Amino acid sequence: MTEALGIHRLRSFDSAAEAETAVLAAIAESLSAAIAERGQALWIGAGGGTPKPVYQQLDTLDLPWDKVTLSQVDERFVPVDDAASNTKMMAEAAAPVIAKGMRFDTLIRDLSDAGLCAQQAEALLRGFNDGDAPEFDLTLLGMGPDKHYASIFPGHALNATVYDTDALVLPVVPASGGAEPRLPRITLTVKALNRSRRIVLYITGQEKRDALMAAIADPNPDTAPIGAFLAQCPVPVDIVWCP
Repeated sequence: MTEALGIHRLRSFDSAAEAETAVLAAIAESLSAAIAERGQALWIGAGGGTPKPVYQQLDTLDLPWDKVTLSQVDERFVPVDDAASNTKMMAEAAAPVIAKGMRFDTLIRDLSDAGLCAQQAEALLRGFNDGDAPEFDLTLLGMGPDKHYASIFPGHALNATVYDTDALVLPVVPASGGAEPRLPRITLTVKALNRSRRIVLYITGQEKRDALMAAIADPNPDTAPIGAFLAQCPVPVDIVWCP
C-alpha cells in the first residue's frame, strides 16, 4: 500500500522480505542510473540493525561494483573494529560486493579528536566532487523510535545549528543524564543529506511507524528531528515500512 505524505510517500509491506526487496530495487535503480549517466555511483547508508539485511543482500544485485562507492550517514566515534562500530557491521555485511570492487569509506578517519575526524570526513566527501559538496545518488536513512535520524537526536544542542550550518559533517557530543547519544559520534548535516538525488527511509515495527506519523504531524526539530528533516527536505523521500 502506498500513502502520500506531502511530497513524500510511505510504502507499507507485509513482511521484512518484501520491504528489503523494495529497498534493494531502489538501490539498484539509483546506482544503475548513476553509472549509466556519469560512469560511477556514490551512495551513503545508515547503521543499525534494520538495514543490515539489505547490505547482506547487495550481492544479489547485478551491478558493476567496481564503479560504486559507499560511505556513511553517521558513525559512532569508536575504533572501526569495535563492537559498537557501524563501519564494522557494514563492511562485514557488504563483504561480497566489497570483494567485487565496491569502495567503502568510513567516516572515521582519526580517533584522536572528534572535531578533527569530522573535518577529515568532510574532506573525504568533498574529494568525491573536486572540493565541492558531493551529490549522493542514493541515501539510505534509518530512524529510531525516539524520532532521531543520522546522529541528530531529540533534545540535543545540535538541533539549534544542524539545519543552518554550511558544514557537511559535524561531531556530536554525548548527551547528559544517560540520554542518547551515549557515545560521541560523527554525522552528516542536513545540508549534506539534502544533496541526495534519492532518499529511502527504511523503518520497521509499529512503534517506529507511530513515531514517524507523530513526527510528521508535529515536526519540531527539538522533539521530532525526523519530522523537521522531512518538512524541509527538497527531495521526495521514499519511506519503506513493514511490521
